[in-house]
Amino acid sequence: MQRRTLIESISEEEREFIDAGKPQRVTQPQRVTEPTVQEDPATVRETPPPVPKDEPSAPKKPTAPKKAAPVAAAPTVLLSQTYRLPEDLIKELTKTAVDRKLARTAPWSQQDIVAEALREWLHKHASKHASM
Repeated sequence: MQRRTLIESISEEEREFIDAGKPQRVTQPQRVTEPTVQEDPATVRETPPPVPKDEPSAPKKPTAPKKAAPVAAAPTVLLSQTYRLPEDLIKELTKTAVDRKLARTAPWSQQDIVAEALREWLHKHASKHASM
């Protein structure tokens, strides 16, 4: 018994179906040339001269000045830590983060908001216990 390849074992119709689903080779697009048309000089309309690029076509709308990004002291290494928080606190954090993001007020990510709040809390409360 002679062994056949998979492609040899299928019919011509099945091969056409398989080949139809293969991506076709993309060639460089051919340039479409417009046929030249002889126009009557009496019906030819003159086109206005092109507007120089130096002149603006319409006045531009003034944009609001961008806020300067806060300068980071040094790159911070972020470590993963998991905490369980009350559901209402998570909802309020999510809402606040979205509102701050829309207002473009830093910090707007939940991670940055929590880090800033925790840093402030530790600074306020840890300093009391460190002196004892």
